[in-house]
Amino acid sequence: MPRCPFATWKPISGSSGTYTGGPFKIVHHTTEGSSAAGAFAAFKANRSDPHFTVDATTIYQHIDTDTASRALKNLADGVQTNRDSAIQIEVVGFAHRPKVRATLDNVRRLCRWLEATHSIPKVWPNGLPKPAVNGQDPGGHNRNASIWDTKGGHYGHSNVPENTHWDPAYTKPEVDYLMLEDTEGPEVVEGLETIPLSDPGLESDHSHMPDHADPQGTHTEMPARRPARARAKPAAKASSRPNKTVKFDESPVGTVKVARAAAGTKKAPRKID
Repeated sequence: MPRCPFATWKPISGSSGTYTGGPFKIVHHTTEGSSAAGAFAAFKANRSDPHFTVDATTIYQHIDTDTASRALKNLADGVQTNRDSAIQIEVVGFAHRPKVRATLDNVRRLCRWLEATHSIPKVWPNGLPKPAVNGQDPGGHNRNASIWDTKGGHYGHSNVPENTHWDPAYTKPEVDYLMLEDTEGPEVVEGLETIPLSDPGLESDHSHMPDHADPQGTHTEMPARRPARARAKPAAKASSRPNKTVKFDESPVGTVKVARAAAGTKKAPRKID
């Protein structure tokens, strides 16, 4: 069982299952919080564990890298995400803030071990993550599903199909720093001065990603069996009131569609897996 020899073992809610195929890849997230402890609480509540959480002092491992984690949204009838040989790292911090050098040092060390252990190339097949613009989502993310399914390498959460979050929003100097080999010194990174040694404002900040608290993983990667439909009741008398709009609620086990054809006609919520 591939456990990183220099990581602290900390299981939370477990794996989402075996991998279904695809070349190994590393997915970079940000926790959208200022502490590893806060991230652990969110993973437990949402059952959205990554393989690793990394801060400036520690590399925590939650799941063996020979099984899938659960920090990505995975829609039914689409490409696999969590189980497509995706090894996921949550970096403590915010997408809109610089990442401190000590945290990047730990991520870099972990990435070199993952690359060597799982034969992952040092490339970004869907392009580099896009940094924040005025502290917000820069847009224009490449989430090519065919590339994701066939090319190993590094991906930002922002580069994964079916997902909408824009983390980790690494800057070009941050990416170049993460890609350094052990034999290379940091002075070769152009823009190294933009990577701070500390970030005093981290603890008092908040996420600029409003939907980040929504569960992104899945309680189970296999859709639940649909219950048999109940016999339809006779239609209620038509009402002159307008139809109500359809509401879509993104949930970790599929999309729940709730609608009312006309006032007075009730339908039970139907799950679309």
